[in-house]
Amino acid sequence: MKYKLIRLVLKMATLLMKIYKPEMAPIKVPKRFIITHQPPTGVTLEALIMAYQTVFKEALYWKENWSRKAVQAKIRKEICNKKTSFLVTMRGDEEIQVAGFAWGAILHPTELKYRIAKTLEKPLNDFNNLVNSLFARHIDRLVYADEFAILAEFRNGINPVRGLLQPWLEWAWLENQIFSCLFWTTQDSPIYKLGLYMGFEPVFWTKAGDKDIVFILNRDFRPLLKICQNLKTRKITVLMVMAEKIIGHKKTK
Repeated sequence: MKYKLIRLVLKMATLLMKIYKPEMAPIKVPKRFIITHQPPTGVTLEALIMAYQTVFKEALYWKENWSRKAVQAKIRKEICNKKTSFLVTMRGDEEIQVAGFAWGAILHPTELKYRIAKTLEKPLNDFNNLVNSLFARHIDRLVYADEFAILAEFRNGINPVRGLLQPWLEWAWLENQIFSCLFWTTQDSPIYKLGLYMGFEPVFWTKAGDKDIVFILNRDFRPLLKICQNLKTRKITVLMVMAEKIIGHKKTK
């Protein structure tokens, strides 16, 4: 019920707002955020690999050590089709060229099952309930984010999250008419709570190695896209505080 209430609040708050083409949006994506639909190469690839290794090693809730070879293989596997894949990178500084990233693809729920099973090295049948939950919500295509991360020293408020989200939400809806999105994380990650405040809901739980992970779904991200394109940071913060109170209030009952 609480997730339905948050979706209603976001929908009502954005009822009179429009979704714009990227170049026409009142709040445009800063130039430090770049979206592409091609596999990264050269300097960008090396910087992305380094950012991936850093972010998953430094976070206490992951503590993962990735080899360069493993990260490169993952990138090549998951960012491979310019029509359905996306990659957004966040430029850092002279020392750290990539400070954040998000990538994924548009998928049918059955394709999603194969993709996740391969990534997590688990049997296909382990994800039948996830697929069934998507079909039960009448979702036959969605945009799936394999990865969404920001290096610790560049996490300064909402704007980095907005910058990594807005480009691929615009692309998914305006160019592909997709309005549902999904990603997975751990409940210890800050992005988990932030996702709940932005209209996502947990739909499936499983394990990745020794970690408990949760898949969270935004069945209609258009209110979130409106927020990204139309509202300044202060007003977004107000909405997030309202959502936090809804979740907090429900937890205490």
